[in-house]
Amino acid sequence: MNRTVKVVPVLTMVLAAGVVFTAAYRLSAQQPTSATTAPAPVSAESRAFKPGSAPGLKVTDLGRSSGHTYRINMVKGDEIISGLLDFAEKNHIKNGHFTGLGAIDKATLRWSDPVNKTPSKTEINEEAEVVSLVGSIAQDKDGKPGVHAHTVFALQDGSTRGGHLQSARVSIIAEIFVTDEESTGTVTNASR
Repeated sequence: MNRTVKVVPVLTMVLAAGVVFTAAYRLSAQQPTSATTAPAPVSAESRAFKPGSAPGLKVTDLGRSSGHTYRINMVKGDEIISGLLDFAEKNHIKNGHFTGLGAIDKATLRWSDPVNKTPSKTEINEEAEVVSLVGSIAQDKDGKPGVHAHTVFALQDGSTRGGHLQSARVSIIAEIFVTDEESTGTVTNASR
């Protein structure tokens, strides 16, 4: 019994010290440090790129955008590329770009295989969401507009398909914003 009486105060002291140490540790962990309040700037050396790795890069200064942006709405059955070509031709678009979204039920995508140097096609024959549609409109050597579009479709199972857009039929609606960088400000209704 005498031995038990001597051990209890020692155990009490160890337990109390542990509680104090734990409280102090938790309190210090909650205090902001200079590392959490002001992260160090990211240097070029720490990034995952190599400067000078794009020797073919060419930049053309297009100046400030003084063009006009148009919203094009398409409805069920409209073909997106044809609609953009009609709009570009009727409005004399020489230099433009576009973004869009919507829904389709039929499309043809193309992508180039750089190894075999052959184009591959992907056919979409189901309802899909247009989650990304981007591209440009430019005139060819004969003055006719050309559309270069890339897209990503989300299918019903959640998978996606993407590539160069050759054709796409609208199933519900498509909304495309076209910016004409050389616009005169006159718009011709390209639909119906």
